[in-house]
Formats: sequence, structure tokens, C-alpha cells
Amino acid sequence: MRESAFQPILNEHLSLSDRIFNTIEKEILSGSIKPGERLIETKLSTDLGVSKSPVREALRRLEGEGTITLTPRKGYFVRNIDRKSIEDFFDIMFILEPHAAVLSLKGKNEIVCKELDEIVENMDRCLRKKDYDAYRALNDQLHGLFTNLTKNEWIIKIRQVLQKQAFMLRSLSLTEDRFPRSLEEHRAIVNAFKKGNEKLLTEAVKNHLAMFRENILGSDFVKRDL
Repeated sequence: MRESAFQPILNEHLSLSDRIFNTIEKEILSGSIKPGERLIETKLSTDLGVSKSPVREALRRLEGEGTITLTPRKGYFVRNIDRKSIEDFFDIMFILEPHAAVLSLKGKNEIVCKELDEIVENMDRCLRKKDYDAYRALNDQLHGLFTNLTKNEWIIKIRQVLQKQAFMLRSLSLTEDRFPRSLEEHRAIVNAFKKGNEKLLTEAVKNHLAMFRENILGSDFVKRDL
């Protein structure tokens, strides 16, 4: 684990346990704590300035969500990302995302189209400033907007779970040369949505997923199968 101190998430509406959980999860999803890295309870407690109890509870929750694994007599580790886990992830994404995109068309209106245009233009500005963290946040905002437009509570719930994995994969795999292509893929999705063309929208989403998958599988962080 890196030596720099954590920056706990401050939110008076959350319990201490929730704040600790969110802080550790953010470190993992952002790639600050790498796949395969050990999570030492005592060190986390010291870094966060809290007792072991909320840290222990947070680790159990993260294990329950599949973000980390518990190895007997060794402790907790961030789940490794191997080829099979990526293939499994995209098996679901290729089913869910195109369908959700088509369903989102029922929420299409002038205000939504303007908001999507603004997000894409802000993504473009972020790239020109090389503000990649802001780009990733806008990326999530755009996908979240499409998801919410479906007005399907099950898609929204499932997408929220998948989004955490997607965020981690992007944080670990997106390189400077990938960002411009990513932007054009998102622009194609937005343009197809604005046209209200189901076929074009489906193709644009599938193309984006295919490029996303290819980029991840070619990344150095992927644990190679033995």
C-alpha cells in the first residue's frame, strides 16, 4: 500500500463506519490501492486515525461486495483482475448496456440532449487541459444519465454495482492515448441518441464496449492466466 495518508470522506450525514467504508473503497476503485495488494487492518486504522472496529466492519462489507477477498491466515487482499473476471464482466455489460441505451430513448427531450452535449464538451475541455480525473467523473455522469433515463429500477440498481467495477477498470487501464478515442466513442453514442436511432445507438454502445474491453485486456495490470 502506498505510504501517503488517506483522506477520509467527510459527510456528517454518514456514520463513521460508512465514511471508512467509502474512503477505503474510493482508494481501491481509483487504483491507489492496486489489485492483489494486501489490506492490513492495523495500518488502515493508523492511516485513518480510527479504531480497528470500523475498519474491520468496512473490510467485511468490501468482501461481501466482492471488492476484496479474505485469505485464511494471510488477511484481506484487493481482488486480482484476471482475464476471466474481465470476460465475465463484459458478458453482462454487452447484454445490459445496449438494452439500457435503447430504453433511455423514452426519456429523450431537448433538455436531456442539451445536457448530454454539455457533458461531452466538458469532457473535451478536460482532455485539452489533461485533467483526466475530471474526465473520468464526467464519463460516469454521462453513463449515469443514460441509466436513469431508462426509469427501470432494476437496471439502475444493477448498473450501480457494475459501475464500481467499470470505474476501477478505467482508472487502472486508461492511458493518455486512449482518452481521445474514448471521447469520440462517447460523442457517437450521444449523436445516435439525439437522432433517436435505436440501431445506431446500439452499434455505438457495442463499439464503445468492445474498445473498452480491448484496452483493458491489453493493459499491464491484468493478471495473466497461468
